[in-house]
Amino acid sequence: MSAGPRWERLRAELKSVRSRVLATTLVFLAVALLAVGGLTHYLRLVDLDESARQDIVQEAGELQRLAQRGPLGPDASPAEDLDTPADEPFTDLSQLFYTFMTTTVPGEHESILALVGGEPAFQHADLSRFQLDDPATLAAVQDRARPGQTVVFDHEQDGRELRLGVISVVLDEDPRQGYLVVGFDMSAQRGIVLDSLWRYLGLSTLTMVVAGLAAYVLVGRVTAPITRLRRATEQISPDDLGRRVPVAQDDSDVGQLATNFNAMLSRIETAFVQQRQFLDDAAHELRTPLTILHGNLELMDERDPHDVEEVRAMLLDEIERMNRLVEDLLLLAKSQRPDFVRPGTVEISSWLDDTMDRLRALGDRRWELEARAEGPVMADAQRLTQAVLQLAANAVKFSAPGDLVALGAAWATEPAAPGTDLPVRRLEVWVRDTGVGVAAEDQQRIFERFVRADTGRTVEGSGLGLAIVAAIAHGHGGSVGLRSSPGDGSTFTLRLPGPPSAPAPAPGTAGQDPAGHAPTVSGTHVTTASPGK
Repeated sequence: MSAGPRWERLRAELKSVRSRVLATTLVFLAVALLAVGGLTHYLRLVDLDESARQDIVQEAGELQRLAQRGPLGPDASPAEDLDTPADEPFTDLSQLFYTFMTTTVPGEHESILALVGGEPAFQHADLSRFQLDDPATLAAVQDRARPGQTVVFDHEQDGRELRLGVISVVLDEDPRQGYLVVGFDMSAQRGIVLDSLWRYLGLSTLTMVVAGLAAYVLVGRVTAPITRLRRATEQISPDDLGRRVPVAQDDSDVGQLATNFNAMLSRIETAFVQQRQFLDDAAHELRTPLTILHGNLELMDERDPHDVEEVRAMLLDEIERMNRLVEDLLLLAKSQRPDFVRPGTVEISSWLDDTMDRLRALGDRRWELEARAEGPVMADAQRLTQAVLQLAANAVKFSAPGDLVALGAAWATEPAAPGTDLPVRRLEVWVRDTGVGVAAEDQQRIFERFVRADTGRTVEGSGLGLAIVAAIAHGHGGSVGLRSSPGDGSTFTLRLPGPPSAPAPAPGTAGQDPAGHAPTVSGTHVTTASPGK
């Protein structure tokens, strides 16, 4: 792979949701660790100053209690309570300082020096610590010392920053001025805190690396549907709408997003298929009448009035047929829209009477209303009438004058749906004729567009009528079925969902047509024993 595609892939990965979530997580984690560690070590540095001050106050208090107690007896223990008064107080500074130095152990970064009359008298001999008898340090102490006061100041010695406390000590029986100097190596203690800070930063960096790797894997799993979604969108084109995003778990927001995207893609694919089908159907069906129009216009003798009149009549007839064809195609295209069917309450009995009046105008047939259902149903009355008129017109085409064409309606009851005690009711509306019937090999495809049954006779039509009937049935959430055999006629049945409280079906009519045929429709799909003509 060349550098160009690799760079593009890297840029795409850096802009991905996974990288952005990971970067945001690591930034927040780094800020949190830095804030916690920084604040903790800052407070430790602040505590160092307070701790040094408290230690100086503590040493002064111990020295004061020792001076008040007096010297230890020959049998006394150094650990004896200093608050217990002795028989005689201290009268000599040297004795007081000696006793204090022998009973006090300085800390790791602490040193103590006793000055009597301005000269060093006692100092702890641990040479691993800094020494307070350094000339420069002694000069600074003598310069800052104040009789009767405790002075605290900072002093630099050989690159060390010392915190010195000079405690004034005076005894009534000793005219000399004494000072107890307590020093703390602040540089060393701050160095310990800074070393701890660096170790903390190192461990925090390691933690972030481990957390980043773990988050990279976990975020990758969470955002995998988004990654697949992005890759799928990159590969989808108008010529390939069949791709779908794999969804491992649809109970998360990301998984639900992928599921919704797949559903949206399915709707888009369906719309594209319908659009292409519409264009293919229109191009296929309009080619013949346009060819007829073109051929007749070329052959027409414009100087012969009779020929012009015949061609004119033929052209008008072809244009009318094309107009009907386009209207049927547009109707089928609209059948996929949510507002194709606009349900309302329809009283079945009165609707049957109105529809029967319309059917009688379709042709010279023996029209009968052989079954009547009572009660309301939620349906689009106009679309339902349109479907029944199309079935009746179809029956007229494939029957002879005087043949029977019957309309009927009845309620059918199905077993209760799982989880409910209410029975499922449906309304069955059928159109039955005693015409030529439909061959078995045509019954599974006759509801397709532009398919005509082979009945041995030529009839006019676009081949879209039964497709429109099926679309109207499906728009109501129902189906259409057919039972037929050549020579015995056909029975088309529309099945529409009805309310649970619909009237009980009449004896002998529930769930079957007048010829005694059982329903042949399952769900909302056409599962006919014989589709329409």
